[in-house]
Amino acid sequence: MSNKKTLIRVFMHNEFPEIMMIKFNDEPVSEVKRANDAVLLYNSESALIGVNLLKVPVAKNGYVELDETVELLIKERFSALNLGIDIDSPSNFVCGRIKKMDVHPTHPNLHICTVDIGEKDISIVCSAKNAREDMLTVVALPNAILPDGTLISDGIVAGVKSQGMLCSLLEITGGKKPVRGLIELPKGTECGSVLDIAGLGEALC
Repeated sequence: MSNKKTLIRVFMHNEFPEIMMIKFNDEPVSEVKRANDAVLLYNSESALIGVNLLKVPVAKNGYVELDETVELLIKERFSALNLGIDIDSPSNFVCGRIKKMDVHPTHPNLHICTVDIGEKDISIVCSAKNAREDMLTVVALPNAILPDGTLISDGIVAGVKSQGMLCSLLEITGGKKPVRGLIELPKGTECGSVLDIAGLGEALC
């Protein structure tokens, strides 16, 4: 592996509580090798595409947020395996401004929102009743992981490409605050600025 930043996805299942599954991409696994307390996953060209860490002292279920504790654990285990992998762990929750809203052509309860996230505009399909143009809100970008373990990805919603999700308190608190309307961020919040959803959820609760 090269030393460039590598975006990883981490998954655990409650039926296998001591196994942390880490994928670098979605290529099929063609070969596996055991190395200490890990299983290395390779594609058909013998390139490493993932690692399953065994005997992990973390209990999670679903996609795992790469917080400081999890990141440190992975880096230590990768170092012990002599894997020269520099983990990329960007925050995927940012402030976005709804620039434009168009009613979905076949689903009138949905809107196609053009959202300014600072460096570019993206398109997100949204059903929130309080969504409006010029609103500043929380955007979960692709590869963001919600507190309930849901992985956000590019997708097609009702036939339209959607590049993330606009968030309510329901999503950023993992259901602890079941408010479905979009979060409205204070005026002056910079588009594209990284958000700490844990701190934001606590503040708004």
